[in-house]
Amino acid sequence: LVEKYGKYVLISHHDLDWADKWFKKRGEVTIFFSRLLPVVRTFISFPAGIARMNIWKFSLYTVLGSFPWCVALVYVGYRLGAHWEEIREYFHRFDLLIGIVIIAAVVWYVWRHVRNVKKGDRVKVKGKK
Repeated sequence: LVEKYGKYVLISHHDLDWADKWFKKRGEVTIFFSRLLPVVRTFISFPAGIARMNIWKFSLYTVLGSFPWCVALVYVGYRLGAHWEEIREYFHRFDLLIGIVIIAAVVWYVWRHVRNVKKGDRVKVKGKK
């Protein structure tokens, strides 16, 4: 499915090959640390599945990586919960920065993909001559 329709969501065969190699070499570590990172933890299952990572290893490293994050969030929530109204305004100061980082990452990914597609077209054209 991804090989056939991936180009419509900017996933190339090169990206798939790279993900396969990465997960074969560093899959366990990637899953563990990805579960600690906001946003990334939501989507790490997709490349792990595409790379056909072993489901039992994936589940084990998901639990091990999620546990410290969950414990930390519970602790912080417990400590700050009574003062949430006071500190909420400080957290909103980072909204714009986070939005800019996300937009920059998407723009970089699209630019890289378009550049690689154009580069691949040039190589094919040169090969035909």
